[in-house]
Amino acid sequence: MSLRAFLVESTWGYPIIGAIHVLGIAWFGGTILVSTFVPEVAKLRRAGIALLLVSGAVLFWLQPAQYYTSVSFWIKIALVVAGLSLKPGNTIYAALWIAIVFASRGIAYF
Repeated sequence: MSLRAFLVESTWGYPIIGAIHVLGIAWFGGTILVSTFVPEVAKLRRAGIALLLVSGAVLFWLQPAQYYTSVSFWIKIALVVAGLSLKPGNTIYAALWIAIVFASRGIAYF
């Protein structure tokens, strides 16, 4: 059985990858919030974004048709690209990542 088949067909495969993705969101978001108080969080921020990107890629790989047709997914991708081009630590950056979380929630419904 392939890894993809195992993750799609098992009871816990997809939910675990989804939970890791949410953990990455919380990890990365936490580093954004504390970066004004603790400037030495750059390594943790990079680890959070890496976890987000890898787990997001796996989620897309598992159900590409669902994500490809989702308007919320494409809004999220556009916001992520915009967020990766901004410098961490300003208000626009934090607001953009909050918008990404809302767009992410829309994927499940739209």
